Amino acid sequence: MCSFQDKADWSSRTENAFIRIVHDHVKKGDLQTSTFTKKIWTTISDELFEQSQKRFNAGQFKSKFNRLHKKHREFSDLVAHTGFGCDPISNTVTASEAYYQTLGEIFNTTTASGHLHFSSSQVPLSSDEDHELEENFLGHGVHVDIEDDDS
Repeated sequence: MCSFQDKADWSSRTENAFIRIVHDHVKKGDLQTSTFTKKIWTTISDELFEQSQKRFNAGQFKSKFNRLHKKHREFSDLVAHTGFGCDPISNTVTASEAYYQTLGEIFNTTTASGHLHFSSSQVPLSSDEDHELEENFLGHGVHVDIEDDDS
């Protein structure tokens, strides 16, 4: 039985099917300026339902389309910087060794990793957790290997 999704559930399989379907419509010339007509969105909806058995509304499609567009723009900006590239086989962003070496010289002495790594969005540690972290650090230490070409 077909179920209409109130909150869009985009599994990677469904997202990939959506991208293939949209790409086919772009190649057919169905993209009008930066979006599709209502008729084409309906066709895309039917094609995706046929492949995924999931039904989405127009707002969910447009929202997904806009998020993918934003992702593409951010990725394009990233690879446009000198030293960055893309490895299509591993699907990863690449950078030259010199680029990583330069970043290492800048950040290796100031970047925490492993147990000491905390992002600014994390909830602060309780005093017990902070004490445990300190004990682990003092008991085990942290070593970062920095090559010095001047030696």
